[in-house]
Amino acid sequence: MNPTFRRLLREARPYYPQLIAGTLFGVVAGVAPLTLAKVAGYLRADVLVTSPNWNILALIIVLIIASQIIGNAASYGQGYLTAFAGQRMVQNFRSRMFDRIVRMPLREFDRWRPGELQSRMSADLGLMTDAVSISLPQFVQVTVTFIGALVYMVLLDWFLAVVLFVAAPIVTWIVGKFNALIVAGTRRSQERIADLSSNLTEVLNNERIVKAFRREAFERDRFAAANERYSSAYMKVTQFNQTQAPVLAFVVMLAICAVVAFTAREVSVGRLTPAQAFEFWTATSLLINPMNRFSIFFADFGRAFVGAGRVFEILDLPVERDDPPDAIALPHVAGDVRFEDVTFAYDADRFVLEHFSAEMLHGEVVALVGPSGAGKSTIVNLVPRFYDPQSGRITLDGVDVAKLRLSDLRNAIAIVPQETQLFNGSIAENIRYGRLEARDDEIVAAAVEANADEFVRRLPDGYATIVGERGIRLSGGQRQRIAIARAILRDPRILILDEATSALDSHSEALIEDALDRLLPGRTTLIIAHRLSTIRRATKILYIEAGRVRETGTHESLIAAGGAYANLHAAQFAR
Repeated sequence: MNPTFRRLLREARPYYPQLIAGTLFGVVAGVAPLTLAKVAGYLRADVLVTSPNWNILALIIVLIIASQIIGNAASYGQGYLTAFAGQRMVQNFRSRMFDRIVRMPLREFDRWRPGELQSRMSADLGLMTDAVSISLPQFVQVTVTFIGALVYMVLLDWFLAVVLFVAAPIVTWIVGKFNALIVAGTRRSQERIADLSSNLTEVLNNERIVKAFRREAFERDRFAAANERYSSAYMKVTQFNQTQAPVLAFVVMLAICAVVAFTAREVSVGRLTPAQAFEFWTATSLLINPMNRFSIFFADFGRAFVGAGRVFEILDLPVERDDPPDAIALPHVAGDVRFEDVTFAYDADRFVLEHFSAEMLHGEVVALVGPSGAGKSTIVNLVPRFYDPQSGRITLDGVDVAKLRLSDLRNAIAIVPQETQLFNGSIAENIRYGRLEARDDEIVAAAVEANADEFVRRLPDGYATIVGERGIRLSGGQRQRIAIARAILRDPRILILDEATSALDSHSEALIEDALDRLLPGRTTLIIAHRLSTIRRATKILYIEAGRVRETGTHESLIAAGGAYANLHAAQFAR
């Protein structure tokens, strides 16, 4: 049995009651059309022309109406129950995929393109949705009709049934071959739509860069090429689908021609009556429709298995490890951070930090300074355990952070990035993200501390103002002040700043510097420093080069020493 199919069966266990009930309805819906075969037997010439039998005609009408009512009602019940179970299962997959993505370690997350993840959340789940909501209910019905018609034909004349089913091995072989092609083509098609989605996401996230460098035509052509690759892959699958149906229809048509000829022979030798011949032909027509539709269903299920396999790839990705049973609680955090002989590499052959040791004590404002690629961002990412070092340890108040409860560790930390990340909600919601249970007055107080209240109150909707995707409706300085208010509301013991003023005008910079002066005291602050004003605010400077601390001291002492920091300062920070 296909591993993906086996796993789907396990995933469907909570919905077995609905699926079983739906299948029973499907059996009824599939059996209902078989009454037409018996009706055909009654519709012989002497009933309709020579000597109409009104009792039989009334029975025929009742059978037709009853079969339609019962069949349609059962079909509705099966379709609803199956779609309900399928949608619940897909909904469960969607929620679990999202949970897996947000809990994925950053090391793993960095390997995935956002567009690829979006594609698997939409296109691949869409393939599964179509299969369980549309194809599966119809498959059950036509399978029952197929089996019922086959049994009916065998009971009428087994020889004619055998003649028809000479084509069965050929049909099976054709379906198998086309299904393999469709599955492979669908996999390529899903990869191409993921590329297309990734291309779109990149452009939407970098629209200003596209315009600044006048790359609209370049991006248009790049997207067009990706779009063409997807369309070609999709049309290849369509070609397989559209070719399969007429090939099967031709094979089945040859079988039907043989059945018609042999039926005439059976009637002539007296093995069948004309009425039974009509019944057999009607049963044949009921059999042929499912045979033609099976190829469509198998193609749909094949595509669904491809989508399910790609969904399971996401569900099987690692997540940030759970706290061990003996994880240490740290409800009261002073904020003493120490790196002890830490070595870290993103890739096995490229070390970013080597035997790195440093301390950042509570109340200190520590500026991390050094050339690009020295490891400054890595240092601040290791403190909240976004990554784990290969060797050495990082301690908080003397306890290895790897042994702390992750919630205690991250609850003690707030981050204000250089590129402010806001959500497409209101200003109040974005500030409240720092502490979800915060009251409205606490949100306002945090905004006042961050020098954000004065511009928020001038907005028509005040704190209810929607900031737009990534905060696009606010200026850079306003976004930074919202981010600082979010950090103030969290009241962290450890504050991480990726220079919050490096890209702002002088007025916004002055407001944010003033807010930081109120935020920093009493906390352990790590700043990736780019500006002289920030460096001079630091109580300790760590000059980092090639993954190690080369110099430590205050701004004045390091300038006086005339070493690497002084040279970097002279080259980059002199005004």
